[in-house]
Amino acid sequence: MRDAVIILVVVALLALALVLVFLWRLRSIAARVGSFQCALHAGSRWLPGIATYTREALVWYDVVSLSRRPRHTWDREELVILERTVRQDPHRDALVVEARCLHDSQPLQIAAAPAAFEGLAAWLESAPPGARNNRVI
Repeated sequence: MRDAVIILVVVALLALALVLVFLWRLRSIAARVGSFQCALHAGSRWLPGIATYTREALVWYDVVSLSRRPRHTWDREELVILERTVRQDPHRDALVVEARCLHDSQPLQIAAAPAAFEGLAAWLESAPPGARNNRVI
């Protein structure tokens, strides 16, 4: 009986440690300058994530992960917004912008709050001199 209690306590402590690491990871990513909530369409479902602007790329972190590395990285020079649609979020009373994009000739679909999407469009349009300027259609 005592061994079972010890095993249960150890398992509970390990689970608590995993939860704390998970929450620390989310907080550290979301606290970065230029971070915003952004869903990525994969197959037939939307994956929740956090996107962050860097100088040369937009990086996307999966919410449900313990990895410190981004799941996707899209180079600023290769990212083009083709079309945007404003919709009502079915899970809460808010608007969401769904955008069809291309990255290096590969289709990509993302969704974000209107203000976050406008920030993304401004980030693409404010590329350094000499870069392509027609990346937001």
